[in-house]
Amino acid sequence: MKLNAQLAQSIVDHMMNQIPYNINIMNEHGYIIASGNPNRINTLHVGAVDAIKQGKTLPMDRVHGSHGQPGVNMPITYEGQIVGVVGITGDPAKVVPLASLLKTAVELLLKQGAVDQEKRENERSRQRFLYHLLQATQNHEAPASLVAEAKELNIDLTIPRVVVAIRCRAAELEHLNNAPTNLTFTLANNIGLVIIQDDLARRRLLKSLNTKQFIYGTSEATTLVGRGAQQAVTTLKLRENFQDNTLTAYHQVRIIDLLLKSHLPIQSLVQQFNTLATSKTGKELIETIKEFIKYDLNVNQTAKQLFTHRNTVNYRLAKIKEIFHLDPKKATDLFQLYIGYAYFINQEDLDNNLFR
Repeated sequence: MKLNAQLAQSIVDHMMNQIPYNINIMNEHGYIIASGNPNRINTLHVGAVDAIKQGKTLPMDRVHGSHGQPGVNMPITYEGQIVGVVGITGDPAKVVPLASLLKTAVELLLKQGAVDQEKRENERSRQRFLYHLLQATQNHEAPASLVAEAKELNIDLTIPRVVVAIRCRAAELEHLNNAPTNLTFTLANNIGLVIIQDDLARRRLLKSLNTKQFIYGTSEATTLVGRGAQQAVTTLKLRENFQDNTLTAYHQVRIIDLLLKSHLPIQSLVQQFNTLATSKTGKELIETIKEFIKYDLNVNQTAKQLFTHRNTVNYRLAKIKEIFHLDPKKATDLFQLYIGYAYFINQEDLDNNLFR
C-alpha cells in the first residue's frame, strides 16, 4: 500500500485550516509528498528517514539545519509495514498529540481505501463473470470454467433464477436493486438486468417497477442465466414495439418470439409495411391494422380508439385488402397481416445478441 500524494495533500490542507502548525506527510522513503509549504514537496525529510529507520516516533526539540525545525515525526503503518511518516512542526509537547490523531486518521483512510479497492475489484470480477455467463445461452449447463469462477464468487449456478430486464440507466439500476442476493448487469442500450433467485425479491421488485412506471420484461425461471436474459430483453422489446404494457412476462410473448426467430419468408409483406410507413396515409393504415387486431376485429372499438368514424375504419380496411391482397376481416388473412406487422415493427430487434 502506497500513500496517495493527492489524498495526502488534501489531508494536510484540511488539517492546516484547523491547527496553527505546518504539516508534512512523507512517503516510505522519507520524501515529502504533501506539505503546508509547497516548496518542500519532493524534497527529502531527514527526520522522516530517521523515524523510518528506527521504526518509532521521533520528537525533535532543537533546530537541525535549514529545515530541521522542532516538532515530531511519526511513522504511518499499514498491516505492520511503515508506508510513510507524519511530521508536524512545533513544540513536541503540543504537537505530538496532534500528530498521533493525524497518524490515526491517515491509517484509517488507508484501511478504508483498501476496503473500497477490494470492493471495486470484486465488482469488476463479478461483472466480467456475468458478461461471460450471459453469453452462455445454448447449453443446458454452464461451462466448467464458469462454474469454477462462480464458486470463487460464492454464486450457486444450480439455483433457478428469473431475469428482469428494465429500461433504465445504470445509476437507476443501482437504486432499483432490492436484495443483496440479486445480480445486476447493465447492457449498452440503456437496459439493466436484475438476476433474482428469491421469489419474494422478484415480487417486490415488480411492484416497485409498476409503481414507478418503469418498462420491464421478465424471463422464465432458469439455471441458464444467458437464456433468461434473452427472454427478458425480448419481452421488454416486444412490449415496447407493440406498445402494449400488458406484456410483462416471456410466456406472454413466446409464440411471437418463436415466429420472429423462424425467419419466415415474408419479405414482400414486410417491404409493403415499410413502404406504407413512408407516408402519412400509409402510417394511418398501419395504425388501423394494429388497433383492429388489438380490439379483436371490432370496428366500433377501433374507430373509438382512433378518434374516427367507423366508415373511415371500413374504408381503411378495404384499402389494406387492396394493397396486401389480404382481407383483414378474414381470420387466416388477418393472421398473415399480424405476422407481417410483427416482423415489421421488430425488424431491428431480430438479432438476439444482448450486447448490441
